[in-house]
Amino acid sequence: MKSAFTLLLVVGAAGVVQIGCSGADATDEDGQGGSTSSSTASGGVTSGGVTSGGATSSATSGGGVTSSATSGGTGGDATSSTTGGGGEGGTTASTTTSGTGGTGGDEPLGTEIPAAIPTPTNGDGEIRTETTVLKNAANGGQDVYDFNNQKIGVNNTEDCDDGEGQKTVFEVEDGVTVKNLIIAGGLPGGNGIVCKGDCTLDHVYWEDVCEDAATNSVDGATMRINSSIALHSADKIFQHNAKGGSTTIVTNSYIADFGKLWRSCGDCTANGGPRHLVLDNVRVDGVKTTIAGANQNYGDTVTITNLYVKGGYDESDDKPKICQEYRAVTDHMGESQKLHGGASQWNTDTCHVSKSDIKSW
Repeated sequence: MKSAFTLLLVVGAAGVVQIGCSGADATDEDGQGGSTSSSTASGGVTSGGVTSGGATSSATSGGGVTSSATSGGTGGDATSSTTGGGGEGGTTASTTTSGTGGTGGDEPLGTEIPAAIPTPTNGDGEIRTETTVLKNAANGGQDVYDFNNQKIGVNNTEDCDDGEGQKTVFEVEDGVTVKNLIIAGGLPGGNGIVCKGDCTLDHVYWEDVCEDAATNSVDGATMRINSSIALHSADKIFQHNAKGGSTTIVTNSYIADFGKLWRSCGDCTANGGPRHLVLDNVRVDGVKTTIAGANQNYGDTVTITNLYVKGGYDESDDKPKICQEYRAVTDHMGESQKLHGGASQWNTDTCHVSKSDIKSW
Protein backbone atom coordinates (compact mmCIF):
# COMPACT_ATOMS: atom_id res chain seq x y z
CA MET A 1 0.00 0.00 0.00
CA LYS A 2 2.98 2.32 0.57
CA SER A 3 4.52 4.16 -2.42
CA ALA A 4 7.08 6.89 -2.80
CA PHE A 5 5.37 10.19 -2.04
CA THR A 6 6.61 13.35 -0.37
CA LEU A 7 6.89 14.27 3.25
CA LEU A 8 7.71 17.57 4.89
CA LEU A 9 8.84 17.54 8.53
CA VAL A 10 8.57 20.70 10.57
CA VAL A 11 10.14 20.71 14.02
CA GLY A 12 9.14 23.27 16.59
CA ALA A 13 8.15 23.94 20.18
CA ALA A 14 4.69 23.69 21.67
CA GLY A 15 2.61 22.53 24.59
CA VAL A 16 -0.73 20.97 25.30
CA VAL A 17 -3.33 22.63 27.47
CA GLN A 18 -5.48 20.19 29.40
CA ILE A 19 -8.66 21.52 30.90
CA GLY A 20 -12.19 20.27 31.43
CA CYS A 21 -14.51 19.50 28.53
CA SER A 22 -17.63 17.53 27.93
CA GLY A 23 -20.09 17.16 25.15
CA ALA A 24 -21.90 14.82 22.79
CA ASP A 25 -22.26 15.17 19.06
CA ALA A 26 -25.40 14.09 17.26
CA THR A 27 -25.56 10.73 15.55
CA ASP A 28 -27.02 9.64 12.26
CA GLU A 29 -27.96 6.48 10.42
CA ASP A 30 -24.45 6.05 9.08
CA GLY A 31 -23.05 6.10 12.60
CA GLN A 32 -21.79 9.60 11.94
CA GLY A 33 -22.13 11.26 15.28
CA GLY A 34 -19.36 12.29 17.57
CA SER A 35 -18.61 11.10 21.03
CA THR A 36 -19.21 11.94 24.64
CA SER A 37 -16.00 13.00 26.29
CA SER A 38 -14.93 14.60 29.52
CA SER A 39 -11.77 15.69 31.23
CA THR A 40 -10.71 16.85 34.64
CA ALA A 41 -9.61 20.45 34.73
CA SER A 42 -5.92 20.62 35.48
CA GLY A 43 -4.86 23.86 33.86
CA GLY A 44 -1.35 24.61 32.81
CA VAL A 45 0.62 23.26 29.90
CA THR A 46 1.68 19.64 29.74
CA SER A 47 3.54 17.29 27.44
CA GLY A 48 3.95 19.51 24.44
CA GLY A 49 6.76 18.96 21.99
CA VAL A 50 9.75 21.14 22.83
CA THR A 51 12.76 20.91 20.55
CA SER A 52 16.26 21.93 21.58
CA GLY A 53 19.33 21.91 19.41
CA GLY A 54 19.25 20.38 15.97
CA ALA A 55 16.87 17.82 14.58
CA THR A 56 17.95 15.27 12.01
CA SER A 57 15.67 13.66 9.45
CA SER A 58 16.21 11.30 6.55
CA ALA A 59 14.25 9.40 3.93
CA THR A 60 14.59 6.13 2.07
CA SER A 61 12.20 5.39 -0.79
CA GLY A 62 12.23 2.08 -2.61
CA GLY A 63 14.15 2.72 -5.76
CA GLY A 64 14.60 6.37 -4.85
CA VAL A 65 17.40 8.61 -3.64
CA THR A 66 18.17 9.25 0.00
CA SER A 67 18.71 12.69 1.45
CA SER A 68 18.77 14.19 4.90
CA ALA A 69 18.62 17.52 6.66
CA THR A 70 19.62 18.80 10.07
CA SER A 71 18.12 21.88 11.61
CA GLY A 72 20.11 24.09 13.92
CA GLY A 73 18.94 25.89 17.00
CA THR A 74 15.95 25.60 19.27
CA GLY A 75 12.71 25.31 17.39
CA GLY A 76 14.44 25.24 14.03
CA ASP A 77 12.61 23.82 11.05
CA ALA A 78 14.11 21.07 8.92
CA THR A 79 13.20 20.12 5.40
CA SER A 80 14.94 18.18 2.69
CA SER A 81 14.07 17.20 -0.83
CA THR A 82 14.39 13.98 -2.78
CA THR A 83 13.26 13.04 -6.21
CA GLY A 84 12.25 9.49 -5.50
CA GLY A 85 11.90 6.60 -7.86
CA GLY A 86 8.71 4.75 -7.43
CA GLY A 87 6.81 1.58 -7.36
CA GLU A 88 5.75 -0.52 -4.44
CA GLY A 89 9.13 -0.73 -2.73
CA GLY A 90 7.70 0.90 0.38
CA THR A 91 8.77 4.08 2.09
CA THR A 92 10.31 4.75 5.45
CA ALA A 93 10.42 8.49 5.56
CA SER A 94 11.04 11.50 7.64
CA THR A 95 11.49 13.88 4.72
CA THR A 96 11.10 13.55 0.98
CA THR A 97 9.85 15.71 -1.82
CA SER A 98 8.46 15.36 -5.27
CA GLY A 99 8.24 11.59 -5.67
CA THR A 100 7.66 10.37 -9.20
CA GLY A 101 6.66 6.80 -8.79
CA GLY A 102 3.62 4.61 -9.02
CA THR A 103 2.67 2.37 -11.87
CA GLY A 104 2.56 4.63 -14.90
CA GLY A 105 -0.34 6.82 -13.78
CA ASP A 106 -0.57 10.60 -13.57
CA GLU A 107 1.35 12.22 -10.76
CA PRO A 108 0.45 15.36 -8.80
CA LEU A 109 2.50 18.46 -9.45
CA GLY A 110 3.52 21.04 -6.92
CA THR A 111 2.89 20.64 -3.21
CA GLU A 112 4.14 17.47 -1.55
CA ILE A 113 1.91 14.64 -0.35
CA PRO A 114 3.14 12.79 2.76
CA ALA A 115 4.26 9.22 2.19
CA ALA A 116 4.60 7.58 5.58
CA ILE A 117 3.80 8.29 9.21
CA PRO A 118 6.97 9.54 10.92
CA THR A 119 8.62 7.71 13.79
CA PRO A 120 7.10 9.10 17.02
CA THR A 121 9.46 11.31 18.98
CA ASN A 122 8.07 9.94 22.25
CA GLY A 123 8.69 6.27 21.56
CA ASP A 124 5.64 4.09 22.11
CA GLY A 125 3.52 7.17 22.67
CA GLU A 126 1.33 8.53 25.43
CA ILE A 127 -2.20 7.37 26.26
CA ARG A 128 -4.02 10.07 28.21
CA THR A 129 -6.88 9.41 30.58
CA GLU A 130 -9.24 12.09 29.24
CA THR A 131 -9.79 14.40 26.30
CA THR A 132 -7.19 17.15 25.85
CA VAL A 133 -8.58 20.59 25.07
CA LEU A 134 -6.32 22.84 23.02
CA LYS A 135 -7.35 26.34 24.08
CA ASN A 136 -6.75 29.30 21.81
CA ALA A 137 -4.69 32.34 22.78
CA ALA A 138 -7.78 34.38 23.64
CA ASN A 139 -8.71 31.75 26.23
CA GLY A 140 -5.29 31.41 27.80
CA GLY A 141 -3.79 28.86 25.43
CA GLN A 142 -2.00 29.40 22.13
CA ASP A 143 -2.98 29.54 18.49
CA VAL A 144 -0.40 27.06 17.20
CA TYR A 145 0.46 23.73 18.86
CA ASP A 146 3.46 21.94 17.36
CA PHE A 147 3.81 18.43 18.82
CA ASN A 148 7.12 17.54 17.17
CA ASN A 149 5.61 14.23 15.98
CA GLN A 150 4.60 12.98 19.40
CA LYS A 151 2.14 10.07 19.34
CA ILE A 152 -0.86 10.61 21.63
CA GLY A 153 -4.05 8.66 22.27
CA VAL A 154 -6.78 8.50 24.89
CA ASN A 155 -7.97 5.79 27.26
CA ASN A 156 -11.03 4.96 25.17
CA THR A 157 -13.12 1.99 26.28
CA GLU A 158 -15.77 1.98 23.53
CA ASP A 159 -15.30 -0.35 20.57
CA CYS A 160 -14.26 1.48 17.40
CA ASP A 161 -16.82 -0.21 15.15
CA ASP A 162 -19.77 -0.60 17.50
CA GLY A 163 -21.93 2.50 17.88
CA GLU A 164 -20.90 5.82 19.41
CA GLY A 165 -19.51 7.10 22.69
CA GLN A 166 -15.79 6.95 21.94
CA LYS A 167 -13.68 9.53 23.75
CA THR A 168 -12.28 12.40 21.72
CA VAL A 169 -8.49 12.60 21.81
CA PHE A 170 -8.21 16.35 21.15
CA GLU A 171 -10.87 19.05 21.23
CA VAL A 172 -9.56 22.05 19.30
CA GLU A 173 -10.85 25.55 20.00
CA ASP A 174 -11.63 28.18 17.37
CA GLY A 175 -8.60 29.51 15.49
CA VAL A 176 -6.13 26.84 16.61
CA THR A 177 -3.59 25.15 14.33
CA VAL A 178 -2.32 21.66 15.24
CA LYS A 179 0.97 20.56 13.65
CA ASN A 180 3.15 17.46 13.55
CA LEU A 181 0.94 15.21 15.66
CA ILE A 182 0.44 11.44 15.49
CA ILE A 183 -2.91 10.12 16.74
CA ALA A 184 -2.40 6.65 18.17
CA GLY A 185 -4.05 3.85 16.22
CA GLY A 186 -6.89 1.54 17.15
CA LEU A 187 -8.82 1.92 20.40
CA PRO A 188 -6.67 4.82 21.74
CA GLY A 189 -7.57 6.73 18.58
CA GLY A 190 -11.11 7.14 19.93
CA ASN A 191 -13.07 9.88 18.20
CA GLY A 192 -9.90 11.56 16.95
CA ILE A 193 -9.93 15.35 16.76
CA VAL A 194 -13.07 17.48 17.10
CA CYS A 195 -12.82 21.07 15.87
CA LYS A 196 -14.95 23.51 17.87
CA GLY A 197 -14.61 26.34 15.37
CA ASP A 198 -12.15 27.21 12.61
CA CYS A 199 -9.14 24.90 12.83
CA THR A 200 -6.13 23.78 10.81
CA LEU A 201 -4.67 20.27 11.07
CA ASP A 202 -1.27 20.36 9.39
CA HIS A 203 0.95 17.26 9.11
CA VAL A 204 -1.34 15.26 11.37
CA TYR A 205 -1.10 11.48 11.10
CA TRP A 206 -3.75 8.95 12.06
CA GLU A 207 -2.15 5.49 12.38
CA ASP A 208 -5.43 3.57 12.43
CA VAL A 209 -8.68 5.56 12.61
CA CYS A 210 -11.07 4.37 15.33
CA GLU A 211 -14.41 6.25 15.05
CA ASP A 212 -13.49 9.33 12.97
CA ALA A 213 -10.18 11.02 12.25
CA ALA A 214 -11.58 14.55 12.59
CA THR A 215 -14.99 16.18 12.92
CA ASN A 216 -16.19 19.63 11.83
CA SER A 217 -18.69 20.43 14.57
CA VAL A 218 -19.50 24.17 14.72
CA ASP A 219 -21.89 25.87 12.29
CA GLY A 220 -20.15 28.14 9.80
CA ALA A 221 -16.66 26.93 10.70
CA THR A 222 -13.88 25.82 8.35
CA MET A 223 -11.81 22.72 9.12
CA ARG A 224 -8.60 22.52 7.08
CA ILE A 225 -6.55 19.34 6.76
CA ASN A 226 -3.23 19.74 4.97
CA SER A 227 -0.31 17.40 4.22
CA SER A 228 -1.76 14.70 6.45
CA ILE A 229 -2.19 10.92 6.45
CA ALA A 230 -5.18 8.89 7.66
CA LEU A 231 -5.18 5.10 7.47
CA HIS A 232 -7.60 2.23 8.11
CA SER A 233 -11.20 3.13 8.84
CA ALA A 234 -14.16 0.79 8.54
CA ASP A 235 -16.38 3.80 7.84
CA LYS A 236 -15.60 7.53 7.69
CA ILE A 237 -12.36 9.47 7.81
CA PHE A 238 -13.70 13.04 8.12
CA GLN A 239 -17.14 13.69 9.59
CA HIS A 240 -19.00 16.92 8.91
CA ASN A 241 -21.76 17.74 11.41
CA ALA A 242 -21.58 21.56 11.31
CA LYS A 243 -24.14 23.41 9.15
CA GLY A 244 -24.53 27.02 8.06
CA GLY A 245 -22.09 27.12 5.17
CA SER A 246 -19.38 25.27 7.10
CA THR A 247 -16.51 23.88 5.03
CA THR A 248 -14.03 21.01 5.20
CA ILE A 249 -10.89 21.46 3.09
CA VAL A 250 -8.49 18.55 2.48
CA THR A 251 -5.30 19.23 0.53
CA ASN A 252 -2.00 17.48 -0.22
CA SER A 253 -2.92 14.40 1.80
CA TYR A 254 -2.85 10.60 1.62
CA ILE A 255 -5.89 8.59 2.73
CA ALA A 256 -5.92 4.80 2.53
CA ASP A 257 -8.12 1.81 3.44
CA PHE A 258 -11.38 3.51 4.34
CA GLY A 259 -15.14 3.48 3.80
CA LYS A 260 -15.87 7.16 3.10
CA LEU A 261 -13.33 9.96 2.98
CA TRP A 262 -15.97 12.58 3.89
CA ARG A 263 -19.63 12.44 4.84
CA SER A 264 -22.10 15.22 5.45
CA CYS A 265 -24.26 14.15 8.39
CA GLY A 266 -27.25 12.20 7.15
CA ASP A 267 -29.37 12.31 10.32
CA CYS A 268 -28.08 14.80 12.87
CA THR A 269 -30.29 16.43 15.46
CA ALA A 270 -31.73 19.60 13.87
CA ASN A 271 -30.00 18.55 10.67
CA GLY A 272 -29.58 20.96 7.79
CA GLY A 273 -26.98 22.68 5.68
CA PRO A 274 -25.31 23.67 3.61
CA ARG A 275 -22.03 21.85 4.15
CA HIS A 276 -19.12 22.09 1.73
CA LEU A 277 -16.14 19.88 0.92
CA VAL A 278 -13.09 21.05 -1.03
CA LEU A 279 -10.62 18.32 -2.00
CA ASP A 280 -7.41 19.05 -3.93
CA ASN A 281 -4.18 17.11 -4.58
CA VAL A 282 -5.17 14.06 -2.54
CA ARG A 283 -4.09 10.43 -3.04
CA VAL A 284 -6.44 7.61 -2.08
CA ASP A 285 -6.01 3.85 -1.92
CA GLY A 286 -8.41 1.12 -0.86
CA VAL A 287 -11.71 3.03 -1.10
CA LYS A 288 -14.45 0.71 0.19
CA THR A 289 -17.51 2.95 -0.37
CA THR A 290 -17.05 6.48 -1.67
CA ILE A 291 -14.87 9.57 -1.59
CA ALA A 292 -17.69 11.93 -0.62
CA GLY A 293 -21.33 11.68 0.42
CA ALA A 294 -23.27 14.97 0.26
CA ASN A 295 -26.87 15.92 1.07
CA GLN A 296 -28.52 17.28 -2.05
CA ASN A 297 -31.63 18.43 -0.18
CA TYR A 298 -29.58 20.61 2.21
CA GLY A 299 -27.59 22.37 -0.49
CA ASP A 300 -24.26 20.65 0.17
CA THR A 301 -21.45 20.93 -2.36
CA VAL A 302 -18.39 18.79 -3.11
CA THR A 303 -15.56 20.31 -5.14
CA ILE A 304 -12.82 17.86 -6.17
CA THR A 305 -9.68 18.62 -8.18
CA ASN A 306 -6.54 16.54 -8.66
CA LEU A 307 -7.76 13.36 -6.97
CA TYR A 308 -5.29 10.49 -7.47
CA VAL A 309 -6.90 7.06 -7.16
CA LYS A 310 -4.72 3.97 -6.78
CA GLY A 311 -5.25 1.96 -9.97
CA GLY A 312 -7.51 4.66 -11.40
CA TYR A 313 -11.27 5.15 -11.61
CA ASP A 314 -13.12 2.32 -13.40
CA GLU A 315 -15.85 4.13 -15.32
CA SER A 316 -17.48 0.90 -16.53
CA ASP A 317 -18.12 -0.25 -12.95
CA ASP A 318 -18.22 3.20 -11.34
CA LYS A 319 -15.52 2.16 -8.87
CA PRO A 320 -14.59 3.66 -6.59
CA LYS A 321 -17.59 5.95 -6.12
CA ILE A 322 -16.44 9.54 -6.22
CA CYS A 323 -19.33 11.83 -5.24
CA GLN A 324 -22.66 10.39 -4.10
CA GLU A 325 -25.76 12.46 -3.48
CA TYR A 326 -28.13 11.76 -0.58
CA ARG A 327 -31.48 12.94 0.68
CA ALA A 328 -30.81 13.49 4.38
CA VAL A 329 -33.24 13.46 7.29
CA THR A 330 -33.31 15.10 10.69
CA ASP A 331 -33.89 13.98 14.27
CA HIS A 332 -33.93 10.28 13.33
CA MET A 333 -37.12 10.70 11.30
CA GLY A 334 -36.44 7.95 8.81
CA GLU A 335 -33.13 7.20 7.10
CA SER A 336 -31.08 9.19 4.65
CA GLN A 337 -31.33 7.75 1.14
CA LYS A 338 -28.80 7.55 -1.69
CA LEU A 339 -30.04 9.25 -4.84
CA HIS A 340 -29.47 8.17 -8.45
CA GLY A 341 -29.08 4.58 -7.31
CA GLY A 342 -25.90 5.56 -5.51
CA ALA A 343 -24.04 6.27 -8.77
CA SER A 344 -21.25 8.84 -8.86
CA GLN A 345 -22.52 12.24 -9.99
CA TRP A 346 -20.56 14.60 -12.24
CA ASN A 347 -20.86 18.37 -12.70
CA THR A 348 -24.11 18.75 -10.79
CA ASP A 349 -25.23 21.46 -8.39
CA THR A 350 -24.02 19.20 -5.57
CA CYS A 351 -21.04 17.39 -7.09
CA HIS A 352 -18.63 19.90 -8.62
CA VAL A 353 -16.30 17.31 -10.10
CA SER A 354 -15.33 16.25 -13.61
CA LYS A 355 -13.97 12.87 -14.64
CA SER A 356 -10.87 14.66 -15.91
CA ASP A 357 -10.09 15.59 -12.29
CA ILE A 358 -9.82 11.90 -11.32
CA LYS A 359 -6.36 10.57 -12.12
CA SER A 360 -4.49 7.32 -11.62
CA TRP A 361 -1.37 6.49 -9.67
